[in-house]
Amino acid sequence: MRIIPFAAADTLLDGALTAEFQGDYTSVLYIDGALELDGPFLAALGARIDLAGVELVAVAGDLTVAGPIELYQYHPSLYVGGFTRAETLEGGDCEIVVGDGAFTYLVYGYYNDGILRTGAVEVPWVINSDHDLDVDAPAARFVDNFGVDEDADYDARSIAGAFLPELLDPDGASLNVGSFLARLRAGGPVLRDT
Repeated sequence: MRIIPFAAADTLLDGALTAEFQGDYTSVLYIDGALELDGPFLAALGARIDLAGVELVAVAGDLTVAGPIELYQYHPSLYVGGFTRAETLEGGDCEIVVGDGAFTYLVYGYYNDGILRTGAVEVPWVINSDHDLDVDAPAARFVDNFGVDEDADYDARSIAGAFLPELLDPDGASLNVGSFLARLRAGGPVLRDT
């Protein structure tokens, strides 16, 4: 685990970073091989190494997190070359590119500044709130939490009628993702018909 320039990390990853990322990055925390973290991704990683100034975390191998991966700020972005396992994969303003994976509760993309792309993932829920989201999750239920996506299982037209009212934002047309995730973690129902 070491902090190196973007170009050096890109070379070690056979050009994967320049192929996948649109941002202009200078410093990369490069992990050669697998990484296991106990707890939320940023907190657990930050306990091992100072993340100040790190713009991108690049894991060459598998990433296993006993907790959520929550990346809502512009930095750090995340690249995983191997299999990713965590409770959640949540992205905001940064870029996230992972290969195949498994997420216990959800994959969530928030707002339109960031990008979240995955290989084939096992996850029960994928929620998009106006995000550049490209998730291959054939068994998941997709929620367009911003508008009307014809390919989503639920969108602004059906969210209020499908989900329990205590899980909705005050507008009634979108999920409160924090309440929804808390309910999933507690093992409770989220849909009206369950």
